[in-house]
Amino acid sequence: MIRLMIGRDLKSLYLPPAAPPGEVVLDVVGAVTETYPDRAVSLSVCRGEILGLAGLVGSGRTELARAVFGIDPLRGGVIKLNGEPVRIATPRAAIEHGIYLVPEDRKNSGLLLDVSIAENISLPDLASYLRLWLVNTSRETENALHQRERLKIRTPDVATSVGSLSGGNQQKVVLAKWLSMRPKVLIFDEPTRGVDVGAKQEIYEMLRRLTDAGVAILMISSDMEEVLGVSDRIAVMHEGAISGFLDRSQFSEHNVLQLDVGHTV
Repeated sequence: MIRLMIGRDLKSLYLPPAAPPGEVVLDVVGAVTETYPDRAVSLSVCRGEILGLAGLVGSGRTELARAVFGIDPLRGGVIKLNGEPVRIATPRAAIEHGIYLVPEDRKNSGLLLDVSIAENISLPDLASYLRLWLVNTSRETENALHQRERLKIRTPDVATSVGSLSGGNQQKVVLAKWLSMRPKVLIFDEPTRGVDVGAKQEIYEMLRRLTDAGVAILMISSDMEEVLGVSDRIAVMHEGAISGFLDRSQFSEHNVLQLDVGHTV
């Protein structure tokens, strides 16, 4: 049934990149979060790469994402973008630098459920839709219609409230917000949680199209099949620190689980 829904077996999730990864875009050096003040995290994500971030619940993955996006303060370390240190104290600062977060809890943190699809998509970049300090609703609707076609958001009208959509289509609206702008780095925290199998495949294909266009993607996932099937490289966290990195030749459930519990591979 799954094969018929998505057109192929789940074992063949991996879509190879159009070109090898480029230079480092996001470089996190010695980052210390409030949850793990005695541990430091260092990792880098290259242009055109999907770096999967695995780890058990409570390993510090989401806390790292929140700190990089400016929701929570960094207690130490440096964030570099294209080799230059940047100060990200707020989500607005992260957005201005082209670093965007698709949060784990889209309903509470990623969307306004009682607001239309078009308004949700334009919200992070509202200034671009202003004309004489009023929102140009024609431009807002035009962009929403473009994103609806681009992401295959299943809705007859972009004036529909987001709360009435399925989980997969809600996640696509979160994506549409950031794709309407110019992402350099996209952080996905559980990108397909609560999403049906068909929508999952569409999201995976979108991730690869984004990397092929030069975006660097950090994908946090608790789904072993997703981590192994979608990532170009895998970093694994254990108790607030990176326990190891895996190249595709090293990918296996055994190796990820070894690093999950703090062992070496």
